[in-house]
Amino acid sequence: MSRCKDAPIGFECPYRHHCPHLKEMSTTWVMEQYQEALELRARMEAMEKQYQQRIAELEKTLLERDEKIAQLQLDHRKKFKAKVKRPVIHGKARRRGAPLGHPPWRRREPDHIDQVIRVPAPVVCPHCQQGQLLPCSEVHEHVQEDIVLMPRTRVVKFVHEQCWCPHCRREVHEAGPGELPGCDIGPLTRAVAAHLRYDLQIPYRKVQHILSDLFGMPIVHATAMNFDRKATALGRPLYEHLQILLKNADVAYADETGWREDGAGHFIWFGGNQDLAVYQITDNRSAQSAIQLLGNEFDGALVTDDYAAYNAVEAKHQQTCWNHLRTRAKEIGQQIELAGSAARAPRSVEFCQKLQRFALRICELGQKLKKKKLSRAKAKAMIPGLQRQLRRFASQTLEHEAAETLRLRVMEKDRDKLFTFLRVKGVEPTNNHAERSLRFLVIMRKICFGTRSAQGSESHGVLASLLQTAKLQGSNAIQFMTKLLTGPLGSAKAALFANGP
Repeated sequence: MSRCKDAPIGFECPYRHHCPHLKEMSTTWVMEQYQEALELRARMEAMEKQYQQRIAELEKTLLERDEKIAQLQLDHRKKFKAKVKRPVIHGKARRRGAPLGHPPWRRREPDHIDQVIRVPAPVVCPHCQQGQLLPCSEVHEHVQEDIVLMPRTRVVKFVHEQCWCPHCRREVHEAGPGELPGCDIGPLTRAVAAHLRYDLQIPYRKVQHILSDLFGMPIVHATAMNFDRKATALGRPLYEHLQILLKNADVAYADETGWREDGAGHFIWFGGNQDLAVYQITDNRSAQSAIQLLGNEFDGALVTDDYAAYNAVEAKHQQTCWNHLRTRAKEIGQQIELAGSAARAPRSVEFCQKLQRFALRICELGQKLKKKKLSRAKAKAMIPGLQRQLRRFASQTLEHEAAETLRLRVMEKDRDKLFTFLRVKGVEPTNNHAERSLRFLVIMRKICFGTRSAQGSESHGVLASLLQTAKLQGSNAIQFMTKLLTGPLGSAKAALFANGP
């Protein structure tokens, strides 16, 4: 085919206005329509691109809305749980009460008899009203224990013999047994007030009513608050001793929760184990507070949730809470189901289900170790197999963002913290001890809405630590507080550590 040549200069096509190749249409008009079509097509492509982008944004917004609604529904379910159905076993609903084989709950038998009342035989039967009763040689004994409610206080007058001190140039005297110099209210009342406040979570105004109505001790609620301030000052050395013991402990459980001080957001931290408890209230949730509680080089095993601030402690061994992992997997699965995206994320749903079952099995291993049904050597030998099982269902990337974050946590972030309890003695696979230790303060937060001052926060840290430690040590909290208020620090320490520090 010959190459087309350019038209000569000044050449004008005779068919310009009625070209036979364009069905007798004008070439000028066709070119105008062609240019308009190109412009229209360009505008249509731009509009299509814009609408596609808008559709993608709306789909993303709808997905976020569905996930937010699912999260709100999940939070509502957690706060307002539906009525739990009784489990059905072999076609029959399980009866209420303790499971089969659980030891019964019995109160202790009275160790003394204060009064014996002899009741004569009845003349008429109390059941059928029969009047002709026959004598019986046997007797029926019934022991009943009750409280002695005597709304009368015990008032003690201390008469001091004095001496003259040439150095002080004044008369001096010693405190009597159980005497608080300069105080009109005795140590037992103060100890009971602290017990009601920090062990039973009773507000100051109700402590005032209890002391007045049950014991005949009239006080004002500000006096009960003043009791705590003085007890805090006396117990601060013991509190500092507890902090030292915690930082040198072999095993520690740690957790934190929100608190309010004069309406401002604060946090209350817990660190402890089966023998001691330490609480502190700070205005932040940073790693510095974790270091203040546990030290910057904790030489023992630390059990926590997934909060990153505890990494600054640099514990020798760390154990992440498997119960938190199981709960998080359950929440993500419910969130995917509520959002209606289970079909779009089948791998995520399967991962969450398998992780829940795996975490439950890990917790059962922890119970076997605790009950000594599993030896430590066998527990260590199980670690490689458990790691392989975890990799088997947690190695594949997931499509749901929250599920993928959880997968990366168990596979990378907490990889060395999952099976510490199988290697280190005394470590549990969950952080339930810290959760239970913070529970009473969470209840107190709901009752009193926090504290009003830094002094009140300090009292909540010091007195709560001392009373909870006394409870863990098997000591009587009221007796310990009485020793703290009246005796030297050594006697209070001996009363606190019943089994030795």
